Amino acid sequence: MRHAQSTGGFAMRQVRAVVGTVLFVCLLFVIVAPGCSGPPGDDYSRPGDLGSKRTRKVTLVEDGRVAFGQYCVGCHGEKGDGNGEAAKFFDPKPRNFIIADFKFSSTRSGSLPTDADLKRTITEGLKGSAMPPFALLPERTKDALIAYVKTFSPKWKERPPAREIPRVDDPYRSSPDKSEAIARGEVIYHGYATCWTCHPAYVSDEKINEYRKMVGAMSYEEFRPHLHESVAKETVEGAFIYPPDFKRDFVRSGMQVDDIYRSIAAGITGTAMPTWVDSMDVPGPTPDAPPKVQPSDIWAAAYYVRSLIQQRPRRLKEDQVVVRDRRRKIYLYGAPPKPKAPPEKEEETQEKVEFGFD
Repeated sequence: MRHAQSTGGFAMRQVRAVVGTVLFVCLLFVIVAPGCSGPPGDDYSRPGDLGSKRTRKVTLVEDGRVAFGQYCVGCHGEKGDGNGEAAKFFDPKPRNFIIADFKFSSTRSGSLPTDADLKRTITEGLKGSAMPPFALLPERTKDALIAYVKTFSPKWKERPPAREIPRVDDPYRSSPDKSEAIARGEVIYHGYATCWTCHPAYVSDEKINEYRKMVGAMSYEEFRPHLHESVAKETVEGAFIYPPDFKRDFVRSGMQVDDIYRSIAAGITGTAMPTWVDSMDVPGPTPDAPPKVQPSDIWAAAYYVRSLIQQRPRRLKEDQVVVRDRRRKIYLYGAPPKPKAPPEKEEETQEKVEFGFD
């Protein structure tokens, strides 16, 4: 009898324990559940100290810090000052994120870039520099890197949000023949924008003055020495750089017409390249006459620069380029096996092996 009572009491205690556990879990769910739902897009995958939840912005910065340590710290440095371990091999140095003078953007020279500008640089890299493309990184990782890069400089908090320059329509886009655009661009490059003060000139002195007259500007009596070569210019960080010779050098922000238009129109922060989108305006001699220079001429200059790039000599001739006619395996470890000899050659190959020929 005593044994039965003891057994029954033990069973009751087990039931009470189970019921108590269930009630505790239910109560915990009631208390915690209302706080589990947040605004769309918030990332709560990383709980902070004491169980507090972090916003998506905070987790982006933390993920960016990790990605920066994997992909960027070697050149840009832990402090983001452009003094990473590899920086001593580069001239000019990698970008200093503390100063936050980003050269290539769609905003006016001297302004901060947009997130789209930073993502384009991360994705496509900078041609002819040590900045490689990171096109295969997930979009979230790129966003995280952008969020973390912004933590290095107070400018991102002190200045208003970046705004793109106004973009005018391309009057030459639909025309298959770009000769008109190129000819007009040659006039703008040499006669109005005088790009040859930094970049090389690609026409004679006489032609430059002829173009100057066409845009209503005064002629030059003297020209700088070495007119057909680039001139070293000092950046805001004290480094000397050579503006590209378009027939020889890479254009780092891209060599397509849209890329070139962006660089001309917006300018390049920290360098002698000004913003041209606000300066392309020279009225005609009379109110009824067409303007001598107008904003759409930036497109003409872009087509002209693109034509110069296309004149660069090819590294390989057409008969030196071989396109594979079928897919081939990639061997990650060791040398690939030697190709099999055709059937009619098998007998000859076997004889070479037997007699020790290589």
